[in-house]
Amino acid sequence: GAVAYQTAYLKANFPIQYMTAVLIAESGDMDKVPEIIHECGKMGIQVLPPDVNESLKNFAMIGWENGGTAVIRFGLSAVKNLGEHIAEVIYRERTAHGKFIDLEDFLKRVQDKDLNRKSLDSLIKCGAMDSFGFDRGRLLSNLENILYYTKNNQEKETSSQNSLFAGTSIEFISKLNIAPAPNATLDEKLIWEKQLLGLYVTAHPFTQYQNAMSGCLTPINELYSSTRNDWVVVAGIIDSVKKKITRGGKQMSFVTLEDTTDKLELLVFPKVYEVTKDIWVEGQMAVVVGKTSEEEGDNKLFVEKAYVLNKETMPSLVGQLSFGNKKNTPVVVESGFDIALTSVQVKAKAGDLKALFSQFTGITQVYLVVDGKKIKTSYKIEESDEFKTELKNLLEK
Repeated sequence: GAVAYQTAYLKANFPIQYMTAVLIAESGDMDKVPEIIHECGKMGIQVLPPDVNESLKNFAMIGWENGGTAVIRFGLSAVKNLGEHIAEVIYRERTAHGKFIDLEDFLKRVQDKDLNRKSLDSLIKCGAMDSFGFDRGRLLSNLENILYYTKNNQEKETSSQNSLFAGTSIEFISKLNIAPAPNATLDEKLIWEKQLLGLYVTAHPFTQYQNAMSGCLTPINELYSSTRNDWVVVAGIIDSVKKKITRGGKQMSFVTLEDTTDKLELLVFPKVYEVTKDIWVEGQMAVVVGKTSEEEGDNKLFVEKAYVLNKETMPSLVGQLSFGNKKNTPVVVESGFDIALTSVQVKAKAGDLKALFSQFTGITQVYLVVDGKKIKTSYKIEESDEFKTELKNLLEK
């Protein structure tokens, strides 16, 4: 009880110091870190990527900026492929001689064999060199120039050129050349952060979808306190997929889904997997309808339906997701697309229609109305203007 009281007191009165300590304590558990960072966001504390001019070796409170926003930085040791040694070298050089003025100053002062292609690539991609004023995409495109400049500086330190020509009018000028190049896209930056830091930091690729679909979805972190054996609709980015063969020889899958609040394990059994197998791709977004486990503490979700989520499918999904029965069970109401044909047209156009449906795969159920009789097909299409134009041209041939 005393510990709980002290913890609550520290969180309420020293929030940034408390959350920094929690992040340091849990830094080795990448399942917990995103949840803690999400909590920081709710408390008005901003967690930023590593920075060679501000980061310590671990998470650190660096103060306030942007009109009073509390800021915590990732540590340099959190960057994959960087290495403890070069992280220590950067930290000690900055501590001893002050912040790096610019990129040239950094490359001149941090001369170490471990500041190589691999470590520079990691520093650039995770955002640790953003403070030098260059976009990550531009720096990556100029990595050869950066490496050449670094090598040239190292050779100067070990050669006798300077002493040979000291006092003469001959001067060896070596200036870092950063040529123009395309900026990295936000999606590229987020992918790099995920690869090198283990999570999305600058933003989360699912944020825009979660905001737009907030009335349809249950945030993952709220599932843990939800009713057992209950239907829910969740969505997020597919973080990992593990396929498994059952004793009966059929394929199923264990999928990890991540939204902006937490991660969730999905169980996709053979019958559902057969219908949804093309959806389970790492990095792809999905909307999932499923049921929570009956057992307390078991936070898996048993998948019943799944749908690809992107900018094209989102408006249709928002319109179709509803809570339509007495048990408040989430269902997807399938809108239909009717195609009126004669029996002669069906025979003549069957192959072309199948090819067209396969080309415009989506979530809208296709019905054929043949001589006044409505028949449900096995196809679902993207009900776009392009599809309608192609269909019209096909039927008019």
